[in-house]
Amino acid sequence: METRPLLAVTMGDPAGVGPEVVLKALARAEVYEFCRPLVVGSVGAFVRTLGLLGLQAAVNAVERPEDGTYRVGTLDVLEVCEAEAAAVPLGQVSAAAGRAAMAAIHRAAALVQAGRADALVTAPINKEATKLAGFSDIGHLELLARLSGATEYATMLTTKGLRVVHLTTHYELSEACRRVTKERVLARLRLTDSSFRAWGFARPRLAVAALNPHAGEGGLFGRAEIDEIAPAVAAAVAEGIDARGPYPADSVFVRAIAGEFDAVIAMYHDQGHIPIKVHGFAESVSVALGLPFVRTSVDHGTAFDIAGKGVADAQSMYEAIRTAADLVRRRAAA
Repeated sequence: METRPLLAVTMGDPAGVGPEVVLKALARAEVYEFCRPLVVGSVGAFVRTLGLLGLQAAVNAVERPEDGTYRVGTLDVLEVCEAEAAAVPLGQVSAAAGRAAMAAIHRAAALVQAGRADALVTAPINKEATKLAGFSDIGHLELLARLSGATEYATMLTTKGLRVVHLTTHYELSEACRRVTKERVLARLRLTDSSFRAWGFARPRLAVAALNPHAGEGGLFGRAEIDEIAPAVAAAVAEGIDARGPYPADSVFVRAIAGEFDAVIAMYHDQGHIPIKVHGFAESVSVALGLPFVRTSVDHGTAFDIAGKGVADAQSMYEAIRTAADLVRRRAAA
């Protein structure tokens, strides 16, 4: 009986490094020991990338997940983009590349939602290209939330024993600060706690980072900790959530790396991204919280400047695949 989870892996923007990092990650034999990777995208784009990289692999075009071979040396590709994706100029923003990338995401998400794949793993897309293609969603997570009907969702970054969940991401810093409210912090704690419990954590230990230096120093450097964050932590504790803080952001991540916490709630984009990328950029993975299925992604962009040159690092894609397979197993056992 087949026990390896089936993962739908999107190609990303075909003008970027997505096809390259997918190919390189799936060239590692151990991937096939823990999962069945089904690539969703363009057969032509992967044939072109194989030629550019000088790699040897059989490309198996399939119409259904059940048709895949899922063995080392064969790339099982569910075709959704046909010739257009294979012809886009490398390293350039284009509507054609945006359409191809979004077609792959829509098809892969549909497979997961229909129970025909166990999880979704995404390669990077370019927001300018998807906008040119007529899509208004800010990014992967917003699109997947809309497709699945999720209303409360968040991004978690993880690398080498450090997990960070963001309260806000793509906002101007002044707006991000305005969004630090008791209600939002409490909602994020609830979401993180329920997600970790679904993955088999009996009582996840959640630390909350302060917004201001020295956690506000008793109000000397700001009152967000007193008026918003601490009340949210107290309310979460009253609900049975193991929430702690707010702790100064210059030390809480070190404590998490040492094993004191299972995750840290960061208040804004760079507060959470910087420790993740300093601690282990190459291995970092993005995990979606709040979706009705497992979704992981690389933690880097399309890197148009090196597309087609064969120098892209595939470690993040490998880790995204491995993490997705692990979370599927955790959910099944929880």
